[in-house]
Amino acid sequence: MLINSQVFITRFVIFTFCVTAIHFILESLYTIQFGQSFLGLLPDLIADALLVTGGVLVLQNSKAIGILCGAWGFTFCLHYRSWAWRFESVQDGSATSVDEITMIVLASTMFISIVCFILNLLMCLPKKD
Repeated sequence: MLINSQVFITRFVIFTFCVTAIHFILESLYTIQFGQSFLGLLPDLIADALLVTGGVLVLQNSKAIGILCGAWGFTFCLHYRSWAWRFESVQDGSATSVDEITMIVLASTMFISIVCFILNLLMCLPKKD
């Protein structure tokens, strides 16, 4: 199956590294621009560290794909929760324009992370002999 080929897995890890770098840069810029506290930044740093660690481990041994899957699952949950509290703010009328723009960005990151999580889950399925 194509999704379990070593070439696909390697490309998926490279994609993971690229997305992680973009996420780290954007989250750092958001923190600098809008004064997010370290407590707000910490879960994003954990997600980035998990994605990089999982990717490195998979490049060393493709059987570590479950670790990368867990990292994508964590990242999706983080993006969903960050989006959801902003959505709730929009619904109750307390959202700022920054919250609304951030919600749009988070919707795209949430889409990317759920697709990667699902692909990674498929990679973790037992292989037929």
